[in-house]
Amino acid sequence: MLPEENKENHNVYIVFLITNTNMGKMIRFFTHNKYSHVTFTFDQDLQEMYSFARYHVDSPILGGFVIEKPERYLNNNNDVTVKICKIPVSKKEYQRINQEIAYFKVNKQEMIYNTLNAVLSLLKKRIILKNTYTCLEFITYLLHYPNMLEIHELERRLNKYVVYHGSMKDISGWEQSYEDADDYFQRRHVLGGIYDTAYHFKKIAKRLVSE
Repeated sequence: MLPEENKENHNVYIVFLITNTNMGKMIRFFTHNKYSHVTFTFDQDLQEMYSFARYHVDSPILGGFVIEKPERYLNNNNDVTVKICKIPVSKKEYQRINQEIAYFKVNKQEMIYNTLNAVLSLLKKRIILKNTYTCLEFITYLLHYPNMLEIHELERRLNKYVVYHGSMKDISGWEQSYEDADDYFQRRHVLGGIYDTAYHFKKIAKRLVSE
């Protein structure tokens, strides 16, 4: 999957993040991982990233496949630390990954964040469910790396491909503007958050039954 870099190769990028949300802090506390989130992009400036995560900032459970922009992490003058790995892939693999991303985009409504495995990974367990992923499972699926349960396993494997470690704001060149808009910041009040959580687990339960 990872050939030595040459002029015929393309590059993809895996981005590890130290997110500043309460959920991110809790993930780092329980997993002892330095990074609480991992995402994929075709460009080092991080203008469009792909992962599995929450849909709304104040509804931490409901989630699935998301297209992430820098403002998700940098809005209101925030910043996050990122580690970027530049991975050379063959033309064939690059096309395959493009096709995979296109599939996730088209079938976005079918994709569910795998909350069960987020918890089970602490016990070194996992359940395979169709179109149901954590952020780590999504990345390892794209890279064809099976059986990884923790982000630090992927981090170690990609360590030799690190090209940047530091501020997301600096690497993305992002600046706050009045035109920044992202569904992620649509507010969900307490009752909305409760509904989102119940709806999310209902979808997972249906998927468990159907397997």
